[in-house]
Amino acid sequence: MDDKVIVDLLGQVGNLFTSSLELKETIDFMLKAAADLVECDAATVFLLDDDGGGLSAIATFPFSDSLGQVAHFTLGEGIVGWAAQRRKIVSVADATRDRRFKTLDMAYAPRSCLVMPLESPQRLVGALTLARREVQPFTSIEQALMQIIASQAAISIDNARLHAAQQRQLAEIASQKREVEVANAQIAEISRLKSEFLANMSHELRTPLNAILGFSEILKDNLVELTPEQRQECLENIHTSGKHLLELVNDVLDLSKIEAGRMELSYDSFGVLSGVKEVHNVIRSLSERRDIDLSIDVTPEDLEVRADKSKFKQVLYNLLSNAIKFTAQGGRVWVSARHDGDELIVEVGDTGVGIPKEHHTRIFDEFYQLDNATTRQVEGTGLGLSLTRRLVELHGGRIRLESEPGKGSIFTFQLPIAGLEAVNGHRHNRVLLIEDNASNRELAKMVLTGNGFEVDIALDGDEGLHKARAKPYDLVLMDIELPGMDGLTVTRMLRSDPKTSSMPIVALTANAMKGSEQEALAAGCSGYISKPIEVANFVERISNYLEAAV
Repeated sequence: MDDKVIVDLLGQVGNLFTSSLELKETIDFMLKAAADLVECDAATVFLLDDDGGGLSAIATFPFSDSLGQVAHFTLGEGIVGWAAQRRKIVSVADATRDRRFKTLDMAYAPRSCLVMPLESPQRLVGALTLARREVQPFTSIEQALMQIIASQAAISIDNARLHAAQQRQLAEIASQKREVEVANAQIAEISRLKSEFLANMSHELRTPLNAILGFSEILKDNLVELTPEQRQECLENIHTSGKHLLELVNDVLDLSKIEAGRMELSYDSFGVLSGVKEVHNVIRSLSERRDIDLSIDVTPEDLEVRADKSKFKQVLYNLLSNAIKFTAQGGRVWVSARHDGDELIVEVGDTGVGIPKEHHTRIFDEFYQLDNATTRQVEGTGLGLSLTRRLVELHGGRIRLESEPGKGSIFTFQLPIAGLEAVNGHRHNRVLLIEDNASNRELAKMVLTGNGFEVDIALDGDEGLHKARAKPYDLVLMDIELPGMDGLTVTRMLRSDPKTSSMPIVALTANAMKGSEQEALAAGCSGYISKPIEVANFVERISNYLEAAV
């Protein structure tokens, strides 16, 4: 190679090294330039490990597929480690005869080799090695050319690594900023819902109180001359308003009991038809006043279920009263019940205003109400459907909604006919699995459900956060590498929420790098299970976490 070509090539190398902050681009170009300037069979770059204790091959030319077969050196080990530790250029005529030589697979063993420490003004960053399979020592000119490349490359590699570290820090700061923004948005939403709830509750309490105080004052002070019929009407209004007030207070107390885990179910076997008829008798006057056709269909008529009858009736009452409220005069409301295998399926439908699809999930949240002209005309605190869902899930069941604006709504809930206690044998088996990978999700669900656990699924962090806040779970299995909001962020947010702060969370992740477990525990996880899961002891570990949480 003539001098002009060498000068041009060195100039290109210098320009790239001063302009590139991409580590791979810098290293690949350095290896190619080294092979072009100096005849060799292999050129390899080793970078100093983060802990500064060893050198790992990061790239080799031209045998890139053989990178995994290149040795790793601790500082001082082998010719490469010796040269890097002492910051000295080492040229060896025959490496196999050098006492510092670290034995390799002889198919890849070099004979003549040249080792250049890569050292920036601040630190040692690695080493560059050139090797020949034949004994052909590197000349002083070749060494000088490689020293020029190594000196510039060391500075460029150091800058690239510092740039990469800076980018990671910026990404981490951006991630933390997003976490703060999400948390602030949720705090603002909670504050808004709280304000709406207080406003709604104030209105709901004042309405029956106004009737109670007004009519009772008329009766007490004889402010108006009343006929016996008017007097009876006043008493009925006071009684009705008092019952409505009691229902409001009971709804709030029931929700607080469920959230605190103090709601106890009183299981009993009863006829579904009798339960539906009892609710029908209570609510019939409301449907008749609005000229609404209210029908019942229970098949077979002697169908029985094991559940808490008063709570079963409360669920039906909430759904039916809502259906009647939001159905125009002359409309239709129906209740149908049947069994499917070991489940009772109850459907409450109407021909009312309907609910837009984007509200189908949130309609079950506490205090949430649709903001439209129809709902503003109807009294309510936004607690009924939330309490309904909680009571259904407390029985081991589930509820869903089908609805379109203008086409009515159908609420369907399903309960175990034999009761939760008889089906599951214990209460502490409700698991929320937050996992985006379909195969991993199906495997974990198959193993858990096959061993008697009740498993709900969330596909990403947002859905997992919503479900964990909406329903009491005995355990959350949290994948860490989730799309969007990652698992550690979800964990921190659940830990900061009083409603979910005591819910056990176990990290389930393929990231088994050193420090990952400590990071998960620091975020608030109760335990750590790495993938691939060992099916034989997976259930045992989950059971142990559940027992520890009881």
